[in-house]
Amino acid sequence: MKDNNKTEAEDLNRLKKDVELYISRVLHSPADYIYLSERLQNEGHGYISPTTLKRVWGYISDKGENYTPSSYTLKTLCKLIGFNDISEYCSESSRIQSKEYQGKYVDTLSLPADTEITLMWPPNRKVRLRHTGPESFKVVENENSRLRIGDNVQCSSLTQHAPAFFRVCRDGNKPFSYIAGSDQGIFYHVHSQI
Repeated sequence: MKDNNKTEAEDLNRLKKDVELYISRVLHSPADYIYLSERLQNEGHGYISPTTLKRVWGYISDKGENYTPSSYTLKTLCKLIGFNDISEYCSESSRIQSKEYQGKYVDTLSLPADTEITLMWPPNRKVRLRHTGPESFKVVENENSRLRIGDNVQCSSLTQHAPAFFRVCRDGNKPFSYIAGSDQGIFYHVHSQI
């Protein structure tokens, strides 16, 4: 993180919000911290104890008000949301705020058939897409978005923390445009081929 304590606190608060967005869960109970700890480990990012996560989120303050997470903890949380470390996260997050973001993206032409991608965006939207051909996907799961399971969507690329633009074909009707994450952008996670 940067040298300035205020900036460090802002970066950490933004990281915590982005983690909650990614996991589609606000952390406010002991079960939530256990869930995040297990999710980090299950997705192969490393282990952070629920107690450490409670300290990071301020749920407990046994280490004092000015508790600073270790570089390992910060790196592990950043890996969960698609960044290599806190420096990369802070650098790319600052560019997002100034609308000059050119960060991590997926060119959908390079994806193998049947690759699945989960997209998440505020407030609690989550969609899973299955790649069906060049720039084409089928919606296979949907939570709280206006897309529907079975919709065919087209898009040429997906960029972390930027809006996703789709052309949607539904039930043989005329295609329409759809923007996911128009305010704060999307998080995506590419799954292994099914």
